[in-house]
Amino acid sequence: MQVTYFHHSGFMVETKQHCMIFDYYTQNGKYDFLDIAKYRHKKIFVFVSHFHQDHYDRKIFEWQAVVPEIQYILSDDVTPPRFVQNVHKVHFDKKYGIDSISIETFHSTDEGVAFLVNVDNKVIYHAGDLNWWHWKGESEQFNKTIAGMYQKEINKMKNKVIDVAFLPVDPRLEENDILALDYMLKIVKVKQVFPMHFWEKYSIYEDIPNQYREIVVPIHHTNELFLIEEDY
Repeated sequence: MQVTYFHHSGFMVETKQHCMIFDYYTQNGKYDFLDIAKYRHKKIFVFVSHFHQDHYDRKIFEWQAVVPEIQYILSDDVTPPRFVQNVHKVHFDKKYGIDSISIETFHSTDEGVAFLVNVDNKVIYHAGDLNWWHWKGESEQFNKTIAGMYQKEINKMKNKVIDVAFLPVDPRLEENDILALDYMLKIVKVKQVFPMHFWEKYSIYEDIPNQYREIVVPIHHTNELFLIEEDY
């Protein structure tokens, strides 16, 4: 299995038969790294967790001209162009079987959904904006509500075993940036974690507690490729 970090919360996961692209975001073309034609021999699924511009780029719909069979799994707050085919709108707290993969969705603490994907005997989790958003400028009640919402969603996964998880570690939250990661890794068995949503602050890895560093993968730059051992 291979993982490519593109930018911000954008990742691609490749298995033997599938290619899954999550929250591809080019920032007006600056980070447009993917040549989709290279992956046309696999089944390609494109996921968009919600409509925010740092998670959703209409560039993804151009790929269908190159790979007509490409499938789009979109949070129901995302509106694709009319010409796009193979579109699957998804809502939170649902389960879906689409072609050769199965998907479970979770309710974001911001907008849209998080995705749990079963593919080729692997389980992949992409959080989107499902995060423990604890903002210093917000009221105690707001932060308490978000904490409860986040814990409720993560608790739904407590009996899962996840092979690869993409989790937000947002430096704007300051000392609260790893609340979500810490809670999830205490509740859910996760084999490998990739931080995301860190706004190009690659030093964010320094905030990861020592007990998690064996499974949290440091990211060094955009368009970085990682090989995941099959027997890890």
